[in-house]
This record gives sequence, C-alpha cells and structure tokens, in this order.
Amino acid sequence: MKNLKSMMVFTLFTILFSSSTFAQTSPKIIAVINKANWCSVCKANEERAMAAFEANNKDGAYQFVINDISNAETSKKSAAEISKLGLTKVMEPYKATGIVCLFDAKTKKPINQLLMSLTTEDIGKAMAYLKTRK
Repeated sequence: MKNLKSMMVFTLFTILFSSSTFAQTSPKIIAVINKANWCSVCKANEERAMAAFEANNKDGAYQFVINDISNAETSKKSAAEISKLGLTKVMEPYKATGIVCLFDAKTKKPINQLLMSLTTEDIGKAMAYLKTRK
C-alpha cells in the first residue's frame, strides 16, 4: 500500500511538472521537413540535420513535423499530420524535398525555409535567429 501511494504521488508530480513545462515551451515555429527516401540530399544530410535540429531546440521553440513524400502511403500519412496542424493550404507550394518549411505556430504564415544541406553550424545559427524574430 505504501508503494502504491508513493507511485501515485510520483505520477501526480510528474503530470503536474510536465504540464507546466509544456506551457512554458509551446512552440513558436512549426518546421515541416520535406523528405523522401529517393532524395539524394535527404540521404546525404538527414541524420546530421535532424541531430542539429534536436540539439538547437532544447527550449522547444520549434515543433518538427516530417512530410515524407517517398510514396503514396507515406504522403497520405504525412498529409494527415499536416492537416491536424492547419497547414494543408500553405504547404501546397512547397513540394521540393531536402527543405524545411518554417511557419508561425499561431498564424500559420510562412516564415522562411532551411536547406537540409546547410552545415550543422548554419542550421543552429538560423534556428537561433528565427526564433528571436517571433
């Protein structure tokens, strides 16, 4: 019984802490990563670029969404995620792979684009600059 009570208190503390952390780190920017398994730029840069995105998003200012257009199945799944975020219409002009399309999280207006082929350092600089502009 004592263990159950301790677990419940720990769970409640975790939920409360997570909720307050989430409120403080709501994203300012939605970053839609256009990729495909047949894209040479994606193949060459995806792993490094994703690590750079993660390393430069410790504050949660960016929300990353994968738009995998490798085939009809992955495109359909990605389209559903993009629709949930209210970005279907604004994503229509962005069909190229190897790019990251950045949108204001509140207004859904385009902000900028990043290339996955940028250096790790340049990705970090761009991410830092763009989140201060929001």
